[in-house]
Amino acid sequence: MPPTYVHYLLIPHPTEAQILVLADDVGHALPCYQTDEPHFWQTVAPVNQLVAQHLGLNLTTLRCTEILFGDDQIVMVYAMDASHIPADWVLPEGAMWVSKDTPDDLPTGQKEIVDEWFRWNDRANTVKTEWYRTGWFDKAAAWIEEQFDDRGIMMTAPIEQLRSWERSAILRAETTFGQIYFKALPVMFKHEPLIVKWLAHNYPQDFPKPLLLDGWRRWILMPDYGSQTLDTVLEYERWENALRRFAELQISLSVRINDLLGLGCPDRRLYKLADAVEPLLMSSGETLSGSAAILSDDDMEQLRARIPEFKQACSALSGYSIPTSLEHGDFWAGQIVLNGDKCVFIDWSDCSVSHPFFSLYFLMDADIHLPDVPDVLERLRDAYLQPWRAYEPMNKLIEAFDLAMQLAPLHHALIYHDYILPEMQVQWEMNNMIPFYLKRLIPKISGDEQGAVIELESGEQES
Repeated sequence: MPPTYVHYLLIPHPTEAQILVLADDVGHALPCYQTDEPHFWQTVAPVNQLVAQHLGLNLTTLRCTEILFGDDQIVMVYAMDASHIPADWVLPEGAMWVSKDTPDDLPTGQKEIVDEWFRWNDRANTVKTEWYRTGWFDKAAAWIEEQFDDRGIMMTAPIEQLRSWERSAILRAETTFGQIYFKALPVMFKHEPLIVKWLAHNYPQDFPKPLLLDGWRRWILMPDYGSQTLDTVLEYERWENALRRFAELQISLSVRINDLLGLGCPDRRLYKLADAVEPLLMSSGETLSGSAAILSDDDMEQLRARIPEFKQACSALSGYSIPTSLEHGDFWAGQIVLNGDKCVFIDWSDCSVSHPFFSLYFLMDADIHLPDVPDVLERLRDAYLQPWRAYEPMNKLIEAFDLAMQLAPLHHALIYHDYILPEMQVQWEMNNMIPFYLKRLIPKISGDEQGAVIELESGEQES
């Protein structure tokens, strides 16, 4: 039976350090609404809709503050932006605003949720993520409207908030020129706007061209480049063509890595991976564990025993004639948008200059999307490898691909360990990615545990 989604809402007073509680049968409780409609925790449009539906308030969400997984329900707690609460808004019957002295009649667990919100609110001036601050949405919306005015673009509906997490904020505007998307990025992804612009300029058929970008603020305006992604398509040939084209692009980009590095693209070449393997795996399991996935002492013992094997694999992989190129970092079929008989490749936040084959790690799960295609992994692998035959014969390319798939989890775990998590203030949002990837290097993995991590982290692919 699918789980029920329970949403607790932290709605602050617009001017006072207070939080809204509603009357219930035994006292007061946070606003709470249940739905059977699933959504990733980062997707906040459904949350805003619940507030409008039940409380008559047009608010936006600051962030998801907590997720609790139960046997038959998933509890998500959201802090709202109170900027748009009208002065004449009438409290629902029995509702009240409460301060730090939270009434004791809150249900079990809710007092802790409210207390944590007050602690966060006390530190509001230290919040690094701009869209986690009250009033940010209005500033971003005003900037968007200003850009539209300058270009003669008329909005046909209010700007809608789609997503909010520390990786990005996504807004959408309905206009006379169609849907236009706004993306705000944190400092750790400051390279993405410039790389997106450069790719679109040099490969206009393969990468979406931004309408406008502000590199200093890391804001991007993008036109709608299509809604159908490859993961929704069961036609094997579309997958084959997309992967072959991606390989051709990587080959072309392999002679332009200095341009990419000059744009700020992170350098994660194989020799850096080899140097980083031992420091990563000699860290404690407690340090590497996430909020929903734990690396046990036995896990770490198995991983550390393989350090020489991993380093040797780096050396062996570097021995093939495959050039370094642009590696996506978060590649999967949902990052490939279909446009007629062509496709565009999106979302370059996690990209780097590295071994190109690491991008194809998602093929390890290709049978999930194409369950009726026999030998789907091998066939898609070969389609991707065909353009690379200019560098090695197919049998050598397959050897190199197999080595790359052994090392790819380490490569991706290090992206989070060395580059992303150190820059994050709310680390629970993504700290499960390190154990998620490292556990894939251990033969025995609990399907239930992996599923919980995927549920917690999913949506990154749509960032």
